[in-house]
Amino acid sequence: MGEANRRGTKADRVKSAIQRNKTRLLDHLGERDAEMDARLRSGITPFIERLGAEEWARRRSNLLAVLNSSAQGIDLATTASVRVQQDEIAWYLFLCEQALDDPLCIDVNQVARAAPFFAGIGDRWRYASNVVSIDKKIDEVLRKYKKEPDGTLFEILVALAYAEAGWDVELLDEQPQAKTPDMRVTKNGLELFIECKRLSRRVGYAEKERNDFLKLWDAATNVLVQKRQWVWFKGDFHVEIASLPESFLTDIFTSALPISAGESLIYDGPEATIRAKLIDQHSVQQHLATYRVKTNSPMLNKLLGGDWAPLNSSTTIIKIAKISQVVGCEAAVLGSYVDEIDWACGFTRDFDSEVSLDKKAKDVTKHLSEATKQVPSDKPSIIHIAVETLEGKQVERIRTSKVMAKIPDFILDKPVLGVRLHRFQANQTINDLWTFDETVERFQIDDLPLDDLIPLNVVVPRSTEMRSGSHWELYP
Repeated sequence: MGEANRRGTKADRVKSAIQRNKTRLLDHLGERDAEMDARLRSGITPFIERLGAEEWARRRSNLLAVLNSSAQGIDLATTASVRVQQDEIAWYLFLCEQALDDPLCIDVNQVARAAPFFAGIGDRWRYASNVVSIDKKIDEVLRKYKKEPDGTLFEILVALAYAEAGWDVELLDEQPQAKTPDMRVTKNGLELFIECKRLSRRVGYAEKERNDFLKLWDAATNVLVQKRQWVWFKGDFHVEIASLPESFLTDIFTSALPISAGESLIYDGPEATIRAKLIDQHSVQQHLATYRVKTNSPMLNKLLGGDWAPLNSSTTIIKIAKISQVVGCEAAVLGSYVDEIDWACGFTRDFDSEVSLDKKAKDVTKHLSEATKQVPSDKPSIIHIAVETLEGKQVERIRTSKVMAKIPDFILDKPVLGVRLHRFQANQTINDLWTFDETVERFQIDDLPLDDLIPLNVVVPRSTEMRSGSHWELYP
């Protein structure tokens, strides 16, 4: 009896047993990257410590309540995403904590986006003592900007990167009326002022385009269920999808299904080009007989879509499946795995109309103009701008053209020595917890030796070997 008391309550013992079993399973699956885990732990610890145990427990409990109680929409276009935007900084911290402590109970796509930024902070945190007011900046992102933390997190990353490069950094208080820069850095008698701007993760047009597609897909699901054929579709839309009637996919599927073996061109018109092929049911069932596959994961996309569902592509799946839950997950939606699939269909979509590509290739010169207003008129400065490359290769090529056409000749009436444009890509991955790319484009006054003075990459470790070219051009 006394031994049981020392071990805790029955509920505590059950929880410990479940955790031991999950740990043994993870050990069986393969070794973790201890160095990367240490960076991630180091990155989230300052934030959780600034919150304090009581506030962190409260905010963590609140986001779990949201995850466990959010009603799913009647269709994909209105279904709530696995994301807690009303306290997104707590959501990021929770995801990273789960990735370290309970990785069977995570949303892999959300972790892949959040974790690299905190790992980047953790990699440079040993230089935090050279950043004045960094605790105050962390407090701001935890409370003032908890719904929109990305911009302030970028400032913290840039500040730590300068500290790592040997600069003394002072994060400056916001003074909206005075239009002050984000930080002041000094090194060997040189003083620079730094301004950071980060674009939103996705432009509003891209979100609307996604939802407009899902409306067409939702309208067509009855046909897919009635036909009950295992099919994966690949579609390129040549016009704005909002211009298409809601029955567009329904009519195509009604006339084209069932298809025969091999690849079929089921629609080729001015609006879209859509192909279809049968899913290899035998391979799917064989895989699921051996492995469980996480719901809403790149592995599920790859299992069903094969080479028509490459990593980082935009996919949608409908399925009738047996789902199991990992015991002990605090939010069931984070611990869902596919055991068996009775039937499935999927669609990989791309939008190649000129209007779509141009609207998604959001120009950065507006942010450059806004950043220029923040820096001093009489002292040298550097501007860092960040944008995520979520919309694909064609969009980034257009964005690059816009940047190259405008930034080199951008008229500055202030002594801005250089601009660094950071383009981030949190990649979908199957074998790793996350992979991340950072492409940095440099614009500066000729003959200034800035590369020897200021940091290049601010998220990936400084020791990372950088390759020539842009990450969206380096992969198939």
